[in-house]
Amino acid sequence: MPLTVASELSVACRLGRGPMQVGRAREQARKALSGCALSEHTDLAELIVSELVTNALCHGDGAVEMRVSYTGGELRVEVHDGGAGRPVRRHVTADDECGRGLKLLDGLIELHGGVRGVIDDQAGPGKTVYVVLSLPAGPAGAW
Repeated sequence: MPLTVASELSVACRLGRGPMQVGRAREQARKALSGCALSEHTDLAELIVSELVTNALCHGDGAVEMRVSYTGGELRVEVHDGGAGRPVRRHVTADDECGRGLKLLDGLIELHGGVRGVIDDQAGPGKTVYVVLSLPAGPAGAW
């Protein structure tokens, strides 16, 4: 599905299943932020998108939907999937190959000020996992 731009200064896309979709999600976030006053935050947005989409693909069910928006000095990344499970921050050791994503996101939240949360679907087992960071727009203004 193509990238869509809504009037509320956001971009959204529906992703399929499979590891190639993580790169596609990063590309959509990069396109949304490049060339605007938020281009300096592209790497940060891509990192958040990567972690949330990867978790949805590995632990969720059904199609994955991603939304990136910026309003009022806040960058918001939302990823929705149809699974009932909720993200759980794990204790990992140096030998573990995975399980560090939520710790990484929580560190970014602490660094930039923000929040991570989950909104359960009202009509089923799905949920939307989101990260919101306080990020000023660059000198060119907002979106």
